[in-house]
Amino acid sequence: MSNSIKRESPLQYFHGWFNKSSAPESLFNDQIDCDLVIKEAPLSAHLNLRGDAEDSEFCAAVTAVLDVPVPKVPGTYHRNGNTSIYWLGPSEWLILEVGGDGAVIEATLRASLKGHISVVDVSGGQTCINLRGAGAATVLKKSSVYDFEGWNDAQSAYGRVVQTTFAKASAAVSNRPDGSYDLVIRRSFADYLAQWLLDAGGEFGCRIESS
Repeated sequence: MSNSIKRESPLQYFHGWFNKSSAPESLFNDQIDCDLVIKEAPLSAHLNLRGDAEDSEFCAAVTAVLDVPVPKVPGTYHRNGNTSIYWLGPSEWLILEVGGDGAVIEATLRASLKGHISVVDVSGGQTCINLRGAGAATVLKKSSVYDFEGWNDAQSAYGRVVQTTFAKASAAVSNRPDGSYDLVIRRSFADYLAQWLLDAGGEFGCRIESS
């Protein structure tokens, strides 16, 4: 008898769902053209990091482990490959490594950092989804109280991130160079947000894809 545990992503059972308000029974129609595509990232490493942003040794150690510089400008993030560091506060960041192992990253950081620091693996409680397509910006705006106007117009060396309400839940929303958006959400709200997005994106045609 195998002792292996099957790991399923929070939106596992929504993969392949469609909705388009002008197409009856469209949730079961795989021929629909969609202007909003929701794609869940693979199971990933999510870690909350606290430390002193003014401590050059702390920042250098984090950069050495993750190969990503620590963002110090409020509301920004840095990314290199599959690894991102999001600014959450003057002394707080979210580390996200797509497909990464949170326990390994936590152990490596703890071995490299000194002083008053905190590293907490929150991978089991969060997931990341990407919104792309012609309808993504509109759905984002009508799902949140935050003003996202102009987010993908500015040319800058780093992306933008904000923690805000999203469909009466909460999310850390960031923009990507390709014009899409990443949402880091709580695992417990994944089903609710999937249904919300399917409904809110119905006017454009909305599809949820697997990673």
